[in-house]
This record gives sequence, C-alpha cells and structure tokens, in this order.
Amino acid sequence: MMMCNHCPDQHDSLEEDRMNFYSPPTLMELAIQRLLRDEYLAISALKDLPNMMFPVMFKEAFIDGRTKILTAMIPVWPFPYLSVGTMLKNLNLDTLKAVLEGIDILISKPVLSSRCKLREITLSHDLVVVWAGSHEVEGLPEFMEQEKPVENSPGYGTKNKLKVTTELQFMEGHLDECSTYLLQWAYQREDSIHLHCRKLKIYGLTKATVIEMFRIVHAEYIEDLELSCLCLEDLDFLNPYLKQMSNLLSLTLDEIIYTLNIDDYRNINEEKVITVISHLPTFHHLQELYVHGVIFIECLRCLRKPLEVLSFTDCDLSQSDLDYLPYCLNIFELRSLHLTDAGHWTCT
Repeated sequence: MMMCNHCPDQHDSLEEDRMNFYSPPTLMELAIQRLLRDEYLAISALKDLPNMMFPVMFKEAFIDGRTKILTAMIPVWPFPYLSVGTMLKNLNLDTLKAVLEGIDILISKPVLSSRCKLREITLSHDLVVVWAGSHEVEGLPEFMEQEKPVENSPGYGTKNKLKVTTELQFMEGHLDECSTYLLQWAYQREDSIHLHCRKLKIYGLTKATVIEMFRIVHAEYIEDLELSCLCLEDLDFLNPYLKQMSNLLSLTLDEIIYTLNIDDYRNINEEKVITVISHLPTFHHLQELYVHGVIFIECLRCLRKPLEVLSFTDCDLSQSDLDYLPYCLNIFELRSLHLTDAGHWTCT
C-alpha cells in the first residue's frame, strides 16, 4: 500500500486501525487464562477470587468446556443471578451436566458458603445477562430487586427453592438431549428446584411427550408461546394447558390447519372450527399476537386486554374479517399492526 507523507489524516487513520486490530489482554484476562490452564489451581483459588473475576472466568470456562471449574464455581457464586444466555451456543450435554452438578452440590449443603448468594440461574437465549446484585462489582450491571411475590401469584411459595429459568422447543414432538436431561433432573429435585419455563415452542405434537413435559413444567409461568404445524385436534388437546397459562404475554400461531388428513378437507365442518376456537381460553395479559398462515381471526374474541402488537401474515383474510377489525375493542391501543393477505397485499 502506498501512503502519502503529506496526508497526516491518512497516517492517523492507519494508526487507529492498527490499534483496533490489536488489543492486548488486560491483567485480569491474563490471570484468568493462567488459572484456566490449571484446573486444580483454578478451583483452589475460588475462595479468594475477587468477585469481579467470577463472570469472566465462568464465561471462559463455559466456552472452553472446563467442566470441573464450572461445577466448582456454582456453590460459591457471589451474586444472586447467573445467566448463560449468550453462551448457549456453546452448550452441550457435558457442559449442562457440569452446571447442574454444581447446583446439586449447592442444594445438598445444609449450610451454604457465606460467599454464595445464588438464587436464580437462567438457561435462555433471549434473557439479558445479569451477574451482580450490588454495587460491589465495578463495571457490572446492577440488578434491581424483584418485588416480593404475593399469595396466589406465580412464584409464591418458591422462595426457598433455587429458580432455574429455561426455554423449551418441541421439534416434531421431541426435545433435544439437553432439554430432556434438564427436565428429568428437575423432576427428581422438585422439592428444592423451581423450574421456570418462560418460553415454549411446539412444532408438531406428540401427545405423550407433551403430557410428560407438563408434569414438570408449570404452565402458569409461560410468557411466550409458539404453536406451529398443528391441527384443530391438537389445539383441542392443548386447550386444558392453555387455560393454565394465566400470564401469557406473547402468542404465535403458525400454520395451524384444519386437519392433518388431506381427504378430510372437503368435509370441513365450519361449526366445529368455530367451536374449537371459541373454547380457547381468555388470555387476560396477552400483549402480542402473531398469526401466520391461519384464518382464525375469531381468536381475537378470546382476548380481554388490549393488544400492543398484532400481526396477521400470509392469511386468507375475508372482507368480513376486515370489516370486523374496526369493531374489535382489544386493538385500540396497538403500537404495531401488520396485515399481509395470502394474495400479497400488505398493510403495516
């Protein structure tokens, strides 16, 4: 590359690029790298490790698969909250087992370490990473104390349990091996662990698997639900569980069809369709509704709280559907409205 000596701005720009390209590790990063090379040294140092080093060391150990270090860090975690959301792409069964083994050590202790403050672990992609619960760790975000739960509200009676927040995906009726292991582990420890599934996605449905899942997962804690590639009979089967989702905030209905049997399409009973939809529960707290490839605009009648977001995409909206919308009381406070007809007209 030719550089003109009479152009100082060009020289400054190259120098800045060079500085951005090479950023030397900090002393803390070097210390953590040294510890991670020696598992015995790292574990023995935990009792004296400054609080500010815990998050960085946990992240590096998680990414590198240092399972023994992960297990040892859980029982002495010095903050109320631990989230591995941004690291879940590195999650495998061995890493998950290491974290859960650390929780086992923690809950088995009759007397907790004076250093351990852990009350909640999140295993969810879209939750913000929060480490600290006080001002003692400079540069880490402060977590505001949650309000004390009132009687009969979600969370009441679980104060003495360690909360594990996660999200689950049923793909064609099955869970991946990590989710399956987590559910089995939580079921065996239901007296000391409170499993909180915040987001649930069901893509295709195997009834026996769903029944087993809801034996462990409390439906009232689900806030975000996605239902994909189901038929009316599946909705009818899920209805008792939907009625328990009293705190649902976001609902997605994607490719909900009348029946899985193609031959039955000519014998569609419109009255049955209306009956199934009318039996859907009233979602008192729903804020966002996303509907794709479905013509169930009747589902708006199941809502009581005004929506903030409404999206109908690739739906066969009839003129009567459009005529009904202006009279639907629960869309008057919308922040976002998106309508896309299967005939490719769009309204945003």
